[in-house]
Amino acid sequence: MRVIVSLKSGLGALVIAGLLAGVAQAASLQVVVGNIRDARGHVRIGVCTRQEFLGDLCVHHAVVAAHPGTVTATIDDIPPGAYAVAVYQDVDDSGHLKRGFFGMPQEDVGFSRDPSLGLGPPGFDASALRIGDVGGRIVVTMHHFGS
Repeated sequence: MRVIVSLKSGLGALVIAGLLAGVAQAASLQVVVGNIRDARGHVRIGVCTRQEFLGDLCVHHAVVAAHPGTVTATIDDIPPGAYAVAVYQDVDDSGHLKRGFFGMPQEDVGFSRDPSLGLGPPGFDASALRIGDVGGRIVVTMHHFGS
């Protein structure tokens, strides 16, 4: 069945608005990263799906110049769903997290929901949060492992 609607009529606009009302809207997420030690490099923020988590790049991401204390970034156009936020301070601007012996991070890292970082990175479920149509704000605390 094909529906043709003229946008010139008020009825046409109402039909289109009604069809779009059922479509989930993308949201914005403000990420506040705290406990940054210095101004070296950039803070890289990823809002990651399960498949992207702990990979090199999450589709929804931001890069912010580092400075001591707190930095903030807003990431737009995130479809509703389950995500985990992963953050690290890329002090050498290499574009990836430096790791040392046994894979331990040599740069500072942080995750949504501040999970325990014991002997390895957290799993997705330990950091997962739900982003809805309206977005929101999250605070991530950096943990110091590097020099």
